[in-house]
Amino acid sequence: MGKEQEEQEKQEGFRVTDKRGFQKDGESRSSDVSEKTVEKPAEEPVPDAGSEPLEENPEARPPIDFPSYILSYYTQGLVLLGEVPNPYSGKKEEDVEASKHTIEILSMLEEKTRGNLSQDEGKLLENVLYELRMKYMAKTNRIKI
Repeated sequence: MGKEQEEQEKQEGFRVTDKRGFQKDGESRSSDVSEKTVEKPAEEPVPDAGSEPLEENPEARPPIDFPSYILSYYTQGLVLLGEVPNPYSGKKEEDVEASKHTIEILSMLEEKTRGNLSQDEGKLLENVLYELRMKYMAKTNRIKI
């Protein structure tokens, strides 16, 4: 292959040469070799280091820490129990089995992080689990609140 042909391929994309000894249906391929030219995808502009971030207000997001992580599961549990409206539909929807799964995730986190949390983090997790469990039991008619 000449230098001129290589330059042309760089501009167009790249060439794929299928040298397998069989076809798609599994039959033996004759000595012909299949070649395909694949076009290069259009390059997206890369923002430079000094450019503004894509988000309009990065402060609108809560900090990424253990309490906010636990509270996200708590909120999800409340939505699944039908206690608060779903933020996407605006309607109260109930999925008791999915809420049980959320409670189980929080229980696992409590077990796996035992002894590694601050007093405030441990208390938050304990309170969130207690409240979700009581609401779950009320929804499944195991207790009356």
